[in-house]
Amino acid sequence: MLEVEQRLKANAIEIKLVRLRNFRNYGAAAVPVGAGKTILIGENAQGKSNFLEAIEVAGSGRSRRAAQDADLIAWGEKQMSVEVSFRRLGEDEQVFFAISRQPGASRVGGRQVKVNGVSHSSARALIGHLVTVGFASQDLNLIRGGPAYRREWMDGIILRLRPSFHDVLSSYAKVVVQRNRLLKTLYEKGRVAVADQDQLLVWDRQLARFGSQIVKARVRLLTELLPGAREFQSHLSGQKERLEADYVFRSLEGREESEDGQLLVAEPTGRDCLAAESLSRYQEEEIAGLLSRMLKERRGEEIARRQTLVGPHRDDVSLRLNGVSAVTFASQGQQRSLVLALKVAELRRLTAAAGESPVLLLDDVLAELDCGRQRLLMSAFSPQAQTIITTTHLAGFEPEWLEDATIYSVARGEVEAVDRGRV
Repeated sequence: MLEVEQRLKANAIEIKLVRLRNFRNYGAAAVPVGAGKTILIGENAQGKSNFLEAIEVAGSGRSRRAAQDADLIAWGEKQMSVEVSFRRLGEDEQVFFAISRQPGASRVGGRQVKVNGVSHSSARALIGHLVTVGFASQDLNLIRGGPAYRREWMDGIILRLRPSFHDVLSSYAKVVVQRNRLLKTLYEKGRVAVADQDQLLVWDRQLARFGSQIVKARVRLLTELLPGAREFQSHLSGQKERLEADYVFRSLEGREESEDGQLLVAEPTGRDCLAAESLSRYQEEEIAGLLSRMLKERRGEEIARRQTLVGPHRDDVSLRLNGVSAVTFASQGQQRSLVLALKVAELRRLTAAAGESPVLLLDDVLAELDCGRQRLLMSAFSPQAQTIITTTHLAGFEPEWLEDATIYSVARGEVEAVDRGRV
């Protein structure tokens, strides 16, 4: 175990240079990033978060903050690009991502993806190269937000661990679309003939097949993350809190979500929850059987509502502290600590899988933590891990965070180095 830990500490992805063109509020920028810690300081709405977002986009081809890709293009411009040069596993690498706006429209018209100078047709090619773990205030939605936030978080980690999972998600999404079309047709016809039942059964089998793979992958991930998150949450609470997680089949209770994934009704009951550790013992075939039963039970309701109400596109995770819901009963401080614990567990899982530390992107969160939590957070990271931090001020930072840090000021989308003697 000690040899593994030493190997993990000896390797870390290290960004060397970030080039931006027409990204958000940046016109043209080329920013060298130092090893260790880099701190971006500036007022709000100056571009600090945009800089971290650009790095995430370069690593995945998607943004957690943008409602649509076209939002990433600077106002009045036709194209944006992000290029990041970095070192990984002892080799120099480079990723490039660009999108252009359709003439006379707000939608994206084309994408360019390059990895180490080689063009690719899909942004999927970016995944697994520039691996990052980010923590921003928006990550509190993992606790406070609707089920969609937690589903996307789990699926995003699985994709970084296993890029081929994209095929499963894509196949499942296509099944749901086709099945919804059939449900709408059946509703409009007002009756279900034998041929219709046979056709619906075909889509049911496909949904259960791909859906079981998604559920199994999510539950496996939860069981991998839970020990580390539980340990860190216990440390943060002075051994007073125990974290537990359940996988929630929303289909069993028919709970509803709005279009943005917000839960519209109360917390799940025991009937629709299964402890992650218990569910992890289920085989895919057993999960597929469970999904098939739920589809059969709700077939009439699905036709009446013209949409698929069963499956992992509606499921959730219930997080509990000392047996009670973290969403309903945890204080703001407890919720923030829990998100930290989940992010630390994510970091450790990705580090173990890749044999190197991902780049840490801490967006305006350290200044909100007391010194004790700052120290605990630092102790959870490999000393070699490259960390990029944004903040509006340095007051309240533990001295260790500032030690040997490269500091930049950010104003109106321009980045300038700060003389350490002025700090």
